[in-house]
Amino acid sequence: MIWAFAALLVVWGNIVNYLIQPTLPGGSWPALAAGVSLGLVSLVVARLGHQTRAGAGLARGDLRGAVVGAALGFGAATVGTIVLRIGPLLGGPVEYHPLFTTTNEELAAHIAFFLPLAVVLPEELAFRGVLLGGLWKTRGMRAGIVGSSIAFGLWHAFVVYATILQTNLADGVLPWLAGAGAVLFVAFAASVLALLRIRSGSLVAPILAHWAFDATMLLGLRA
Repeated sequence: MIWAFAALLVVWGNIVNYLIQPTLPGGSWPALAAGVSLGLVSLVVARLGHQTRAGAGLARGDLRGAVVGAALGFGAATVGTIVLRIGPLLGGPVEYHPLFTTTNEELAAHIAFFLPLAVVLPEELAFRGVLLGGLWKTRGMRAGIVGSSIAFGLWHAFVVYATILQTNLADGVLPWLAGAGAVLFVAFAASVLALLRIRSGSLVAPILAHWAFDATMLLGLRA
């Protein structure tokens, strides 16, 4: 059943992201509803798979793990922002066009409300919680890390491509090359988040890392 859940997540993510295309990823009420639905479905799968709270990553996290997660997300996003702003091998700085038409108030609401509730929390529960936990339980830790990371990368296939089309990389073959590279990067980042969840024993660390990364990237590209 857990592999069926992985397949469902990949299909779900691409269909929902195709149907709901807010100005900023996850930044709309329909996206929030989809995120809540994902969280509920994930909890049902965990229950059907007889996962414990700890197995699904719902144990209480420690302060050290939370700090490490937040620092790692912030640090990685800072480096990523610098690379995109300088634009080596990309023909110049990368510009994310939706940020030019988003007010400071809208961006603040997105980072504080829509981003955690529509994106970070449901995705972490689904991938680093239930999917990783289920694969770990049935197939071992390595399968849990690899399987959940690949599924997370494929979940982002459409949203990555759609996001690139909203940048100045949208001409020629660059969207396809950038999209493939971005999906691989997301899968790699997912493996880091999986290790954070395993080492800390909780979803708190990957949640903070995920939120800090996305928020810092948005602020860095806006500045």
